[in-house]
Amino acid sequence: MNRVIITGGNGFIGKHLIKKLSSCKPSSVILIANRSNINGKYLGDRKLLKDISLKFYTADIRDRKAISDIFVDERADTCIHLAAKISVADSIQNPDETMDINAKGTLNVLEACYNSEVSNFIFASSAAVYGDVRELPISENHTLGPLSPYGTSKMLAEQHVSSYSELKKIQNAVTLRIFNVYGTGQTSEADVITKFAKRLAKGLPPVIYGDGVHTRDFISVDDVVDGILFSIRLMEREPENSDNDLSSPMVFNMGTGMPTSVNELAQKMIEIFGLDLQPVYEEGKEGKGVILHSYADMNKAKEILHFVPKKAIDAGLREIIGPMLLRK
Repeated sequence: MNRVIITGGNGFIGKHLIKKLSSCKPSSVILIANRSNINGKYLGDRKLLKDISLKFYTADIRDRKAISDIFVDERADTCIHLAAKISVADSIQNPDETMDINAKGTLNVLEACYNSEVSNFIFASSAAVYGDVRELPISENHTLGPLSPYGTSKMLAEQHVSSYSELKKIQNAVTLRIFNVYGTGQTSEADVITKFAKRLAKGLPPVIYGDGVHTRDFISVDDVVDGILFSIRLMEREPENSDNDLSSPMVFNMGTGMPTSVNELAQKMIEIFGLDLQPVYEEGKEGKGVILHSYADMNKAKEILHFVPKKAIDAGLREIIGPMLLRK
């Protein structure tokens, strides 16, 4: 691994990825984010800066020229595209912005990769592209049927990645359909674990919209980062101009293959906090575009990527909640 560009470098997954990338010894890592405070997140980490050469850019992926100029100047060999608008609720309220960032923005990044001859491209997609499926677990060849503008935007972005691969404008490409990622440092109010934790830290019961029987596949951000690194290694093993499936591009689920209902999640978190209370249920507030059941078939990722998630949900929750208990 030589020079790596990461879009969305100050995001939740990006921050965890940077710390683990140092073990791969890239010659340089270039971070692009749409906020000017990106370098402040990393400059205080002396060990990280000792292990890895970091360069920072502030740019919006909707600005094609700005993104193209960065890529041409840096001449990276690998791009990890994480930048996105991630809220389903926001996508329903403002679909145009979500489409502009997630679909058009991805197209801009792909074109920048082509113009700067990036060899390897990793796209962080979402399990939201599947929609509410009937066959579980969900395999990568399942028909796509997104229920929200967010899911649709990710599906369109995937199509852009596929077209660039088929046209040979990108040598190697991997799309990762990430299920419900969680971990330390997550602040999004759209995340159910964050919502529950904030209330429980105040001694308040978690609020569940609906009956809580809907299931999700919760995967630790540390495992997602491993999946990204495994994808890079897979592409680097492929000989140049070889006739292989990576030009499709290769698509992998990033989950655990284990469903957890929202009711089960709430009870696990209540127990870790050591509280004696029950969730509060609010019927009719599930919102639009909500998927009832979702968990991944991980056979393909295991066979080809050699990826097996390491962290069970209970251990991951304790990592998040432990520091909160110490502050009490």
